[in-house]
Amino acid sequence: MKLLVCLFLFLIPTLNYGFKKHELPYSIIIAKADLIVDGTISKVSKNEYEFTISQFVKGKSSAKIKVSIWKEWLCDPRIKELKTGQRLILFLEKTAYGNFSPINGSTGEIYVDNDSFINIFLPKDFSTPEILKKGISMFLRTCTFYGDINDRFLQNVYLESTKSIFEICKMKQENSAFNYLVGNGPSHYALNEIPAIFLLN
Repeated sequence: MKLLVCLFLFLIPTLNYGFKKHELPYSIIIAKADLIVDGTISKVSKNEYEFTISQFVKGKSSAKIKVSIWKEWLCDPRIKELKTGQRLILFLEKTAYGNFSPINGSTGEIYVDNDSFINIFLPKDFSTPEILKKGISMFLRTCTFYGDINDRFLQNVYLESTKSIFEICKMKQENSAFNYLVGNGPSHYALNEIPAIFLLN
């Protein structure tokens, strides 16, 4: 009996892992995204919704796109029902069917109400939509990923910066979202201390 109890306790972490969402760092999501956009839902159907874009943060497309509805599950529920007029900031990958899909479920679909975020689990450094969008733009102008960003364990993925460490520090003080993005990622994710242009010579 003791052996069975010990075996059960040993297996609990393994069993729980199957019910835990694999959360991608936002820095990786930004790198993976074909589109990062701000806008509103204009129509909802069974498996997708039409999204009207008001601002492109990364990438370009038509002003109206189709976004597939990701399936909710125990560890990744949708914050609220998808409705016409709902404002979202989306991190999207283009699918083989020509539409777009939010990256990492709810992580790639951020709800905005009254110009503020309603997801209490978002990083507190993403204080407002404008700060987040500016931080993403700064991150995209400054940093480039190398390695396989589709690797589940993000092995041998690293970041190079076109800015010096002093410039990065100044930018981190200017924008809290940028500060979060360059400071939170895989353990082997690090900024170079000299501009990348010198590394390429």
